[in-house]
Amino acid sequence: MKLREVTIKNFRCLVDTTVPIDDSTVLIGENNSGKTAFLDALRIALPRSIPGRGGTPFDEYDYHMCKAGDSPQTCEGIIIELWFREDMPEEWPASLVQALNDFIQTDPVTDLDSIGLRLSSKYDQAAGEIVSKWDFLALDGQPLGGRGARIGNLGTFLPYIRLFYLSAVRDADNEFAPRSQFWGRILRELKISEAQRKTLSEELERLNAELLKADPRLEQVVASLGEVQTVMELGLGQNTSIQALPIKPWDLMSKSQVVMKASGAEIDFPLSRYGDGMQSLAVIFLFQAYFKVFLKPVFHPETEAILALEEPEAHLHPQATRALAANLDRIQGQKIISSHSPYFIQEIPFKKIRMFRRDGPISKVVYIKQRFTAMVPQAEELVRFCTDNSTKFSYHSGTSTLSANGRMEDREYRQLLKIYPGQSGVHARLKQLRDESQLYLSNDDLNQLDTFAKRIRGEILFARAWLLCEGQCEYLLLRYFAELLGKPLDRAGVAVIDFQNNGSPTAFVGLARAFGIPWIMICDNDREGKKFIEQVKDCGLTGNECDELVRPLPGSEMELEKFLVNNGFANDCREILEEQGVLLTTKEGEAGFEGEIASRISRGKMGYIISLIEKLRAMGTDGTRVPQFLGTAINDIVAKAVS
Repeated sequence: MKLREVTIKNFRCLVDTTVPIDDSTVLIGENNSGKTAFLDALRIALPRSIPGRGGTPFDEYDYHMCKAGDSPQTCEGIIIELWFREDMPEEWPASLVQALNDFIQTDPVTDLDSIGLRLSSKYDQAAGEIVSKWDFLALDGQPLGGRGARIGNLGTFLPYIRLFYLSAVRDADNEFAPRSQFWGRILRELKISEAQRKTLSEELERLNAELLKADPRLEQVVASLGEVQTVMELGLGQNTSIQALPIKPWDLMSKSQVVMKASGAEIDFPLSRYGDGMQSLAVIFLFQAYFKVFLKPVFHPETEAILALEEPEAHLHPQATRALAANLDRIQGQKIISSHSPYFIQEIPFKKIRMFRRDGPISKVVYIKQRFTAMVPQAEELVRFCTDNSTKFSYHSGTSTLSANGRMEDREYRQLLKIYPGQSGVHARLKQLRDESQLYLSNDDLNQLDTFAKRIRGEILFARAWLLCEGQCEYLLLRYFAELLGKPLDRAGVAVIDFQNNGSPTAFVGLARAFGIPWIMICDNDREGKKFIEQVKDCGLTGNECDELVRPLPGSEMELEKFLVNNGFANDCREILEEQGVLLTTKEGEAGFEGEIASRISRGKMGYIISLIEKLRAMGTDGTRVPQFLGTAINDIVAKAVS
């Protein structure tokens, strides 16, 4: 029974957020963007035990408040809604369906079972207090009645879902303590027969006596401590002794610790003597051991575990971080993970990433959608349209939902409009569906993007905006010119992506649009550059969007080398050529002088661009020499990043 969708309203910065959940889901975003709030909402909605009557599981600052006069009593109230769904019909075992039958809902079209659970908390004027309650839901989102509304249903449900939370600060001393959530339960669940217990106790008593006899001075210490009883009577027959070893088997196990032998070493060292990275990893895989060995036997056989994990990369070097991400599937159970590491994200498929972006007092969550929906009335022509185009479109009559699993073409859009003549409201929803579907990325697109992300370490997903350019020369120049303008791109959160070396412009434009990342693209104005522009237009951009965001170098057949020569760098380039022993056949002022310089530079462009930047640095060049075209692009992308 897997968690497949979470909706959160008015919980801290999450005002109206719906997030689909995979078997492994990774949350990324800047600090204070809502990732921890999301995990905390799950913890509150799935408590370990049934809450007592009265009170609320929420703190007063959990309620979304952004204005001076706001309070928990005046706000709209918190809603946390969880949907557990089958991925295929009859996936849930019969024993689970029988146990939870009172609140399981079956979709009549797909034949998939689901359970909807809503925790709501709002100030009740009549009661004069905040009222919090859990409700099980029908498919339309309304609370169930009858047997589905029984008070005991929550207690029946919770043992089948166990949420475990590991914060970014993972202390091995605490997590491997006798009363910790995993290690402590493992120790307490160890089964020792009565005969074994008696044998172990006798052996421990014998070893304890042998240790005390090893040094005669200990007898004097015991005798001295025994004088305590002359001051305070402790009862008849009491004797003072020293316990060198725990006498009870449980006491002995409670003192146990994990030891490891490093590669090439012959001595075992306690885990606490290893580095923070090794300790952090050990705590993560302690959950795996607990899940495998103890969760299923202790709870119901059908019980599912959800691991909420913050920053698994803590204290790990890049290679270890990538290895952990690549082996996430080895950790059983459903995993919801927050990360700040580009090395971790590098190994995560884009479909599994949920990006949290802060917009003033609220946060929004963006992700790559494979399915787009709109609410439209049922009509015979619509059902027929979906049947004829079943690979892309479907209609759910129970919820009046039209779904598109791909990019809606203009031809398909016009067909749908004709089904609802004169219905402007429906037309508006269909237009929104068409526009949203333009963000669709096919599996081939995503496979390519996953490859590109590995090349550039995934760091671009942590940027606030992207500046796309053709190659490494543009990459170096744009970053240098931004420094001259006093607007370093790293400080502004702008990632410069040389798309020719990492894929194609369409892949990155599609990804930027899917994740809502602002972008601008600069390219040559030659035949190759024009081809790039046409490719980007096919991503679903409007004419105005293309004019604003796609910026070819000004001038017919303009390439970077020619652009630099025409924008004040001809003499700098000539001097660099002369320093490297390249003799020009034309002189300054003669026809073809600039063209020859550009042609010579193009033969070893990368080396000449590096030399140009070094020369300008040595001269103490300032922002006045930045070409206006590139300066405008830099200022515009920085403005998008900081807005």
